[in-house]
Amino acid sequence: MNNYSQRSAPLMNLQDLTYFKYLAESLSFTATAEYFYVSQPSISMALKRLEDELEAKLLDRRKSLRRMRLTPAGEVLYKGTTEVLNILETTQLNIKDARLETLYYGYLPTIGSRFLPELLEGVGDKAKSLRLIEEESSDAMYKMVQEEKVPLAIIGHDTEFFNDPVIDQIPITVHDFSLWVSPTHPLAGREEVCAEEVLNSVFISLSEGYTHRRIFEQWTRENKIPETNIISAKEIKTLQTIAQSTDFIAFMSEILVGPVTPLVKVRLKNAPKFYISLIINNQRENSLAQQEFNDHVIELTREKLTDHQMLNQPK
Repeated sequence: MNNYSQRSAPLMNLQDLTYFKYLAESLSFTATAEYFYVSQPSISMALKRLEDELEAKLLDRRKSLRRMRLTPAGEVLYKGTTEVLNILETTQLNIKDARLETLYYGYLPTIGSRFLPELLEGVGDKAKSLRLIEEESSDAMYKMVQEEKVPLAIIGHDTEFFNDPVIDQIPITVHDFSLWVSPTHPLAGREEVCAEEVLNSVFISLSEGYTHRRIFEQWTRENKIPETNIISAKEIKTLQTIAQSTDFIAFMSEILVGPVTPLVKVRLKNAPKFYISLIINNQRENSLAQQEFNDHVIELTREKLTDHQMLNQPK
């Protein structure tokens, strides 16, 4: 016979824990009851069941307090409840995905609109199970793939190859950064300029968190562009609109601009590069359907690679 207590562990009610989590965050029985469309006594009874099972007070409701608060035991239960409910939600989603054979593919709007139609050829009846995960930042999408939240994605990056053991990379194409100006800008008639010719110009670039911004900052440091000559925009459309209506110079790769634009492209001598690749997490345990989808996308990417490289060769 084991020498530890034979008393069964508390079998806490999942709904009671759900009520408790909201109560711990709102510190209001009324708000909790209204949120779940139940009576206030229902919340009180749920709390009492938890306190009885745990043999501990979870809420300090002394009248001398301005507002009730969690006891130390309540803090512990709140933390554990949050973790349990998060795990349960993730598990439910994973089971649903397994049942529906949901397929995941990460992309960025600017890059995805250019390449997704080709890289999703032949998906066929699997299209109804496809879930596209959209993210504005390549850095954020890379992290999602790295952390196994997304199995594969198409992203932009500033170094040619990744030194990451969990990431497989299939290069797709590379673009030079260029300067983009309004048709009335003094540079609009130039085919190419060097950094020294635009030292005193005002530049507009994407804000922090974008790969484009990191590349731009590296270029400005190398060419000693004054920080006072740099402004930021959070959205690509805003950046283009400002460049179109002012004498500011937009620093972008062609992939951001799109095939139709009122802006004039001016090539930049010794321009930095913007690389685009398909990345795959090689450690993630995929469903059979997801793995077959990954293999299909990888095969298509490799087939299209030469064409994209040819499109970007200097003419």
